[in-house]
Amino acid sequence: MNDSELRSFFQSYGDAFLRSPADIADFYAAPCITARQGQVRLNATRADVEAFFTDVLAGYRALGGAGGEIKTLASTPLGTSSIAATVKWAYNDSSGSVLWEWTFTYNLYRGRDGWKILLQTLHDAA
Repeated sequence: MNDSELRSFFQSYGDAFLRSPADIADFYAAPCITARQGQVRLNATRADVEAFFTDVLAGYRALGGAGGEIKTLASTPLGTSSIAATVKWAYNDSSGSVLWEWTFTYNLYRGRDGWKILLQTLHDAA
């Protein structure tokens, strides 16, 4: 995956947060792991991924989150079928003002269904 394709992947992923947990789940392998805010969670099935992101979206919306944008994107190829990508996201309210910024590292793998996220890790604040 080249840099342009990777940026497009994550822009589409970010756009999925404007739609539904099912749309977000399309970007994840099942099983996958999410590690954020001191919690590591194995999402064994697509239904588990959707349930996880149902809660995530509810939390974002409760804080006024209405969308996000990529601030920075860096990647390291891990052979021909894997990549580690670190994305700094700015989470915006409905007026476009930044509410918060978080950085995640994603391990992606290309399988028969294309590129999917296997592991999502939130960079916890120091």
